[in-house]
Amino acid sequence: MPNHLVSEAFTPIKTAIVGYGQSGELSHAYGIQANTEFEIVAVCDLSPQRRQFAQESIGCPAYADHRELLDSKAEIELAAIVTRSDTHCQVACDLLDAGVNVLITKPWAVNTKEADLLIRAQLGSGKLIFPWIPMYWSPEYCKIKQLVEENAIGRVFTIRRYIAQFSKREDWQTELKFGGGYLNNWGAHIVQPLLDLAGSPVTRVGGHLQQVINGGDGDDNFLALLEFENGILGIAEYAQATEGLPSFLVQGTQGTIVSDGETITLVQKDPASTEAPQRNEFPVEGKRFGDEADIYRDVAATLRQGSPFRASLEDAYQGTRVLDAIREAHHKKSFVSDFLSLNSKLET
Repeated sequence: MPNHLVSEAFTPIKTAIVGYGQSGELSHAYGIQANTEFEIVAVCDLSPQRRQFAQESIGCPAYADHRELLDSKAEIELAAIVTRSDTHCQVACDLLDAGVNVLITKPWAVNTKEADLLIRAQLGSGKLIFPWIPMYWSPEYCKIKQLVEENAIGRVFTIRRYIAQFSKREDWQTELKFGGGYLNNWGAHIVQPLLDLAGSPVTRVGGHLQQVINGGDGDDNFLALLEFENGILGIAEYAQATEGLPSFLVQGTQGTIVSDGETITLVQKDPASTEAPQRNEFPVEGKRFGDEADIYRDVAATLRQGSPFRASLEDAYQGTRVLDAIREAHHKKSFVSDFLSLNSKLET
């Protein structure tokens, strides 16, 4: 087909960024602008300074909030919602009701009640929700998942996921009333990969949350135990620590996979053999938590070609149910094991 016909047929995905703080700028504007399929046509932010910055740096209209954007009758196909966590549900429902596809940053819903509201809004609108689970695009995680699927270490029986940082923050992320707490903020990075990698329904969940460094009432240190129907044990931890354990440790009957975020080491060994184990190393290349440009490339493929999106709505829904169960287990001081509804398919 002649090039001029291709350009005439091309229609960019008119996109708005709702919430233009650091994440809206450095993650989402970057990811969108890295793909020619998109055009940023609007930005929303409560801050006049951020609105002015968006107008100057992107060259698009800027609005105080999503309602002002909708009142403007601007033509929008996709909105990236990067607002405070407790506002995600209402903002997304309003945009879906107005006929706009939405991408919702983590956490896409702060609890199962919100997740149910979002799904109902999505079904009623006929539009799409893209949950932001960037670990599904992480080069570290993707390589580990490949090795597991290739049975490189035999039958997997334990998966550990660990992130350690030692820093204090004093923003809304420390307040539960705003959807804060590190379980909500880091769950997509730490808990969600275990659900995907285990590939089996959850049967029991244990959890322990702590507030140790930050102000506010939100957790900033957590540990979760997940038991899966196929016998795998998952351990997920965010630790306020100056020194860390491996970011991934996957144990199997024929070896171990261990990663420090920079190098993945595959150690293969027959436990019945006296021979030394075989070791192979794979460098982690690219953005450790996933490249936003790759994620938005796949968003475009879903909107334009109908390709399946790597982070499904069902994945996100099950993840929210598990985060709720971790909190419930913490408050009850016992395991949560009633997962009949958790393991069922989403109702349509």
